[in-house]
Parts: sequence; C-alpha cells; structure tokens
Amino acid sequence: MPVGVIVNCLSVLIGGFVGAALTRTLSDKLKSDLPALFGFCSIAIGINSIIKAQAMTAVVLAILGGFIIGHILNLDTAAIRFFKWLIETLHLGRERIDMNMYITVVALFCCSGFGWYSTLIEGISGDPSLLFSKSILDFFTSIVFAAALGRAVCVIAGPQILVLMVIFGVGRMAGAWVTLGMFADLSACGGILTLAAGMHVAKIKSVPLINLIPSLILIMPLSALWTTLMG
Repeated sequence: MPVGVIVNCLSVLIGGFVGAALTRTLSDKLKSDLPALFGFCSIAIGINSIIKAQAMTAVVLAILGGFIIGHILNLDTAAIRFFKWLIETLHLGRERIDMNMYITVVALFCCSGFGWYSTLIEGISGDPSLLFSKSILDFFTSIVFAAALGRAVCVIAGPQILVLMVIFGVGRMAGAWVTLGMFADLSACGGILTLAAGMHVAKIKSVPLINLIPSLILIMPLSALWTTLMG
C-alpha cells in the first residue's frame, strides 16, 4: 500500500485548507513576499539536485527533447485550460488567481524530481520515509501558496495522487532495472524543473513549466542508454 503517497497528498490538501484560512489574517505584502522567498529556496533545492547527476549529457538531452515534445503537444495551454475549468466548476475563485503561478505550483507538487524519486523508492522497497519527509515540506509549501492563491491549491492533491500512484506502480514493476545512476539523473532532471519553478515564482525568468514534464519520462531511458554507450 502506498502509504507515503497518500500521506504526501493529504499534506498538500490539509496545508491548502490551512493556508486559505490564514489568507485574511496576512498582509498583502507578506502574501507576496512568502512565495518569492520560497522561489529562492526552490532554486537552491534545484541546484543541489542537479549537481548529483551521473550523466549530465543525458539530462540535457532529456530536458531539450522533453520541452520540445511538451511544446508540440501544447501541454502548458492544455493544463491552464483544464485547471481554469476545474477551479471555476468548484467555485474556488478563478477570477483572482494568477493561472501561470498556479500551474507552476501544480508542477512543483506533481512533478518534482524529489517527489518522483521518493515515490519510486517506496514502490521498489516499500520504504515511505522519504515521502514522509517530503510531506512535511509540502505541507508548509501548500500553506504558503494557499495564502496567496486560496483554496484552489487544495485541488492540486487530486492530480498529485494520480501522478504519484503511476510512479509508484512503475517502481513496483520496473524496480529491478533501475540503477543508482538512473535515480541520480532523474533527480537532476527534476532539479532543473524545480530550479525553473523557483525562478518563475521569484519573478526572475519563466518558461512554460508544464512543457518540461515529458523530460521526466525521457530521462531514465536516456540515462540507461548513455551509460551503456559510454561503457
């Protein structure tokens, strides 16, 4: 049973409600500054993950190839349309939400390298400890963003559990073929996504973050191929 996955998603749901409840008690300046501060933290987390890469060439190829695939499929626009519809349907305040920021938060919770790495570990070994650690971080992260974006952050727990359950299943089925190098490169690839998210939140530079998600699917096969070719 994917206990870590469930706990992680519940932490986002509960943190979202807590943050939304606090939004009226926080000043507008604090609600603006907290996400920016978290953006700087995300940049640091991303850099820390990137430097662990075993096959950086494979990571770069995955990022470039994945982004091109995401661009061709127009994933970013599709995600914005879907979540706009969902937020409007659930009456969660679509008119006052920065959808570009919201989609960045969706990517952070659903597609971080640490999240996928931790979920694979639970799928392979049954050890949820890394996801428990991530749950603590995600709980406070969801509070920060819900204070700025409102109850709509709670909705993210839905796609998050779907994504992580798929990754958990992959870990259960393919764990015997996953090497430490592939784990490291997945973490590095996710680190670039986290770095890009942090730069967007901190308003330094932005790219359509959802378009990078195919990179996380490409990285492990490319890592294995590169390692085989280079011996």
